[in-house]
Amino acid sequence: MIEQSAQAELTEDYLARLDAVQPSDLPDELDLFDETTARRGIRLNKAAYSLKDADQRDLFARDEEAWMDQFGLTEEERRLIRSRDWIGLWRAGMSIYVMVKLSGVTGTPLPEIGRQMRESG
Repeated sequence: MIEQSAQAELTEDYLARLDAVQPSDLPDELDLFDETTARRGIRLNKAAYSLKDADQRDLFARDEEAWMDQFGLTEEERRLIRSRDWIGLWRAGMSIYVMVKLSGVTGTPLPEIGRQMRESG
């Protein structure tokens, strides 16, 4: 659901211009990270972005469940984090930029994330 202030910016002209630049010939199996995906991942992105703060990293290390509680994550989002399902997190809307913050606190090297994503195809 779009917030009212954001909705006011979505004029017919804006939406028409946005539609005109959207690629239409992409393969169905492509994992495209677009505005819809980003909106879907808002809770995940807020959670992962919070890890820039030392107190959030400490809470994550002490009690991962309590850390997730504060962001209202769904059970599916929690499952993705618990299982370190990087491609699942991507598909659920987690930006690669904040995924790096989560990978840092979980000790997951970036090549491992890349491997999971390559093998998911």
